Amino acid sequence: MGATRAAAGNWLSRALAPSREPLPWLGAARAAVAFGTVTAVALALDEPRAGLLAAAGMVLATMRPDTGPYRSRALGLAASQLAGAAGLVVGQFAHGHGWGTVTATTAVALLSGLVSSIGTIASGASLALLFMNVIGTGLPGPGEWWLPLLFQLAGGAFYIVLAVLSWRPWRRRPGPEHRAVADVYGRAADLVDAAPHPGGARTALSMAVDTAQDALMCHRVRDKEHWGEETRWLVAMLNAATPLLEALTLLIRSARPAPPGLAEAVRRIADAVRSGNRDAGTAPFRGDPAFARPVEFARRRLSEAHPEDPDWLGLPRPLPARAYRAARMALTSAAAWRYGLRLALCMAIASAFVEFPGVLHDLWIPTVHSLWLPLTVAVVLKPDFGSVFVRSLLRAVGTVAAAVPTLLVLVAVPRGWAAVPLAALFGGLIPVLKARSYAMRTVAVTPLMLFLFDMTSPQPSDELVLARLSDTLLGCLIVMVFGYALWPWSRRVRIGERFTAGFGALADYLDEAFTGPRNVRARDRRALHRSLDAVRADLREVQSEPPPAGRAGAAWWPVLGALDALVDTVTAASVKVRGGAEPPPRRAARAISADLREMAAAVRDGRPPRTPRLPGPSGEGVLGEAAVQIRRLHRTLPL
Repeated sequence: MGATRAAAGNWLSRALAPSREPLPWLGAARAAVAFGTVTAVALALDEPRAGLLAAAGMVLATMRPDTGPYRSRALGLAASQLAGAAGLVVGQFAHGHGWGTVTATTAVALLSGLVSSIGTIASGASLALLFMNVIGTGLPGPGEWWLPLLFQLAGGAFYIVLAVLSWRPWRRRPGPEHRAVADVYGRAADLVDAAPHPGGARTALSMAVDTAQDALMCHRVRDKEHWGEETRWLVAMLNAATPLLEALTLLIRSARPAPPGLAEAVRRIADAVRSGNRDAGTAPFRGDPAFARPVEFARRRLSEAHPEDPDWLGLPRPLPARAYRAARMALTSAAAWRYGLRLALCMAIASAFVEFPGVLHDLWIPTVHSLWLPLTVAVVLKPDFGSVFVRSLLRAVGTVAAAVPTLLVLVAVPRGWAAVPLAALFGGLIPVLKARSYAMRTVAVTPLMLFLFDMTSPQPSDELVLARLSDTLLGCLIVMVFGYALWPWSRRVRIGERFTAGFGALADYLDEAFTGPRNVRARDRRALHRSLDAVRADLREVQSEPPPAGRAGAAWWPVLGALDALVDTVTAASVKVRGGAEPPPRRAARAISADLREMAAAVRDGRPPRTPRLPGPSGEGVLGEAAVQIRRLHRTLPL
């Protein structure tokens, strides 16, 4: 209990803790060149508003993740630009129409919240849609309605060209997909080194498999028959890791040290995949046959042709089926509608304040007719960026921290060509600081946006910064009250759906673990691990919430640990049966599977589960230990 309270009490330190990921210096240089060039062109043409719109398109691009396969990066960049262009057009036509503007902004916010539930690329596109819609409603365009659209797309296209040039995908060299698959073998070698005490190495391996599967499978338009030979080879190498991962599960459960030379043999395979060298000629592993067989299987696959590789990890569905599933998810998900309605309400309030500023003056709030207020609400309340409460707090703190030095810079530096190096500096900071934390991302974006708006505003710089500061604080207050405090479920632990999916996925895997085909068994096992990884990510997010949500979330960590142990037990039993052990009685497997589904229903309904009706361990063969763990799992459920 004391550990739970301590975990819940450290929510603020976890939220403020910076990431330790390597700093993206190449991305920083690219952003500095992009923003400096656009600013220089805008000054040379005496079109500061066009420069602001072009820079807004580049801001959308800099906020996109710069990792993963090239096709996913390019698709994310293009989707954000097109969605931003659509939002800008709607905003331009809604500009200056009072309640009509409020209505249009509210509708776009609702759509943005619904679309965010589909996936990462759709989430980034939905933010771009809302972001540019706010700019369109609050900033009169320079001339014809299509000119702002042209400027925004030109800025985004310029940044995309710089990004593609830095990726150099035309070079015949191993790409992100090679590194992702090689990382699976590298993490497996780390787990071997960590045995018999895996610590975080097992979780890192599971996440590496998820990343590699996404890199090879996600965002593919063409079907398997049209994949290139290199992709087929990488899929085969990822599939070939499955027997090795199952063998490592037995190793960890045995609590014995790893056989000598096993980690080095696995790392040699990782190096061959990373370099794309199919003729690496790695030496065979001559140790324990339980590990020599899966290592030899992966080693042989390095040089074999794979025209028809078995579908062990699952192939993406056809594009029409995926589009239909995504649309149905956005329109029928209760969580998506809750987020969409909450975002729409807060954006409606912020837009109303902007369209009718007299209300703020009556409330003694110093502000101007500004789009900074709804922009703050849009960024803070973006549904899938983590805790709303923590983002509101960090946004306010980050803006205050960034506004003071920015005010000094804007007051000290005269408007003109001195803006070019400042734009390059502020733009280059975005990729560096966004990699550290949400608060540092705010510190990076705030000076750049303040600086760009300063170029187009007739107000003195000090008044502009103070107005933006008050707008930011008011936006955070709107989110805290109307997007957090007034919604009771905002302060509850909403991880029941994830755990329900985890229990169900484990039951599905158990149904196939001893009798199902190899490809079905492996696919169910990966779906199970992905479900548990999603649970783990949700629990970390909940722990960044203040009490009571953070304390309640900490109480679910023992459940996740018990589920992980049960997965390893069932996997080990499956491997033993395939190695010649006596299969468990079918009634035992069915009883455990039925009890897992009962626990899933109990978590979903928020009630205690019924007592399991399981025979004693002696009557369950290799699943005897699983029955013991099921009973332990019942005791850990905080229901």
